[in-house]
Amino acid sequence: MASNPITKTNVLNYIPEIWSKEVLADVEKKLLTAKLVDRSYEAFMKEGGYILHVPHLAEISANAVNTAADMTLYDAVQNTTQINVNISYDIGVAVDDINKVQTNPKYFTLVRSKMAYGLAKQIDINVNALFNAFSQTVGTEGSALTSDVLIEAYEYLNLADAPEEERAWVFDPESITDLLKIDYFVKMDYVPGSVSEKGFVGRQIFGAPVYITTNLEEVNTSYHGATFMQKEAIALIIQMQPKFETFRLGMRHSDVISGLCTYGVCEMRDTFGVFIKTRS
Repeated sequence: MASNPITKTNVLNYIPEIWSKEVLADVEKKLLTAKLVDRSYEAFMKEGGYILHVPHLAEISANAVNTAADMTLYDAVQNTTQINVNISYDIGVAVDDINKVQTNPKYFTLVRSKMAYGLAKQIDINVNALFNAFSQTVGTEGSALTSDVLIEAYEYLNLADAPEEERAWVFDPESITDLLKIDYFVKMDYVPGSVSEKGFVGRQIFGAPVYITTNLEEVNTSYHGATFMQKEAIALIIQMQPKFETFRLGMRHSDVISGLCTYGVCEMRDTFGVFIKTRS
């Protein structure tokens, strides 16, 4: 006489499949640079337009007094920098009525935050792409960062008279790994606090905060473009902040969420930024 319990196969139709009310969303990259660059020009584009002309004011030099001749009057060509607000991105998701009712968790509701992140990420990408345009360059592609590389970058900004305030280092994770191997940046003889306790969170190098992101541009397909810069090196104008609307697509029995933003980025002070080549 058989004494085995009924098998799973024979009762499979009675075993439910359960869907979690929580979702496992894709990991989002740290978006940093929109808050590290100059946003002061946005105020001038609120009334419209697509190009902002920023006049330059050249340095005026003093001259030795010559009482036997007229004084030398200053006369220099005043140039301008143009910031083109010419980048526009949209993003959208449509869900038909049947799926909107039957999906659980409710996809149409959950997707909103991902769309906002998608637009913010694109702004971050466009800003980061300007790092390798800085004419001042330190480091070697494929080689680990050294203390000499960072000291050279620091010297560049000092020579340019870049303000000490609002400087920042932006690195990829691999570069942070390089810094962890350099006593000069982590040993308590040189800097306060133990890196083994807090890592690089809140840490500064030469008085400027250190930021880590995986969203840096890949230069030459495999090397990330890091930077040491002062805020005024790059200007960002977000003329149309990311905005979202929901509308009906009746012919598809669907509701649509769409997002749109318009912005421009421009290198303003080349000497206020340093392109740092990384090892990976």
